[in-house]
Amino acid sequence: MLEQIYCVLFEFARDFGISARRAGSAFRKAERLVARSPYRLEQAVQFQTLLQISDILGTWYREPAFLGESGDPRPLPIVGPKSFASLVRRFLPQFNPREIVDILIAERLLERDSHGEVVPLRRAAVFASTNPMMLDRVPALIHGLLGTLRHNAKATGRRRDTRCERSTTIERLPVQAVPAFNEHVKKLAQSLLNQTDSWAGQRQAAPGIKAPGTVAQVGVEVFAYVEDRTARQGPAHRR
Repeated sequence: MLEQIYCVLFEFARDFGISARRAGSAFRKAERLVARSPYRLEQAVQFQTLLQISDILGTWYREPAFLGESGDPRPLPIVGPKSFASLVRRFLPQFNPREIVDILIAERLLERDSHGEVVPLRRAAVFASTNPMMLDRVPALIHGLLGTLRHNAKATGRRRDTRCERSTTIERLPVQAVPAFNEHVKKLAQSLLNQTDSWAGQRQAAPGIKAPGTVAQVGVEVFAYVEDRTARQGPAHRR
């Protein structure tokens, strides 16, 4: 299992232009580091910023003050009451709202309308380019997945204590149907995330207010994968 995980990671590194030698050096450094400082989500500083950008977009799609008559996010001025700046101050007070606007427009998460106001193009903070925020998300995602697998293995026999771990695999889907598959899954996933946010919003501790007990960071990740089976060469399995 570990050998195959390492194969996947080395292939991922190669696709980003990282040589096997540099990847091997990173593995050895990680081996030394984990003994004294195991990976925790608070280390993923860029990923936490990405989550806060998601909070900005999610609030824009959810709170009546930022919605139009149709229920869609309304265009917002950069500054002023009920503006984009008011959202930034709530979740990213250390950032300049105009700088955040420029970043999100460049990443195709926002666009300006003819009046100079901004409107979101999507609710999820998924960037179009490879940048530190997106790369910081990768180990956080793997950490969450393996944490769930580890938790469920320990919770065997206590079904109510397990975390969500569901998947479906579709064999022999024509390649020309992949774009439609991608769009279908994105629509269903967005509905799940919206409902989860709504459920959690009624229960989570308000920011800036001390919670009555301990709190946890929880999350849901949904992604679809595609592997072109017809393009594979050699035997169907690897040792």
